[in-house]
Amino acid sequence: MAITYKITKVKNPKGDESKTYCHAVAVKTSNYEFDELAEDIAQSTTVTKADAVAVLTSMKPFIQRALLNGRRVVLQDLGALVMSMTGKCYPTEALSDKEFVPASMIKGYRIRFQPEAKLKKSVIPNVKLKRVSSDLMP
Repeated sequence: MAITYKITKVKNPKGDESKTYCHAVAVKTSNYEFDELAEDIAQSTTVTKADAVAVLTSMKPFIQRALLNGRRVVLQDLGALVMSMTGKCYPTEALSDKEFVPASMIKGYRIRFQPEAKLKKSVIPNVKLKRVSSDLMP
């Protein structure tokens, strides 16, 4: 098994258009589908595939509710899901203005996954790479 990557062009981080830069980008090779996960769980445990599907499916509304209530969802030995926000910066003086609404500066939301240290330690040292051709390099 290997993580597939390709070389791609990026904008110059300093804004200088005379130089081009590139970097490696991971390429998804396939999806690990829900059905396949349930089948793998069933084969490696004493639960049936139907039981695995039922448990995995029933997790979604509970995770949604917890995230919408500002809670961090901890999945033991895997990691955690947490809400985060992106927004514009504003001067601190704006806070003294009665008309200013800080929430108006929030531009988007994300659900971030924070992997557990054990998971990272078991995956990262075992990474192997495989380069695929790209426009920049055959």
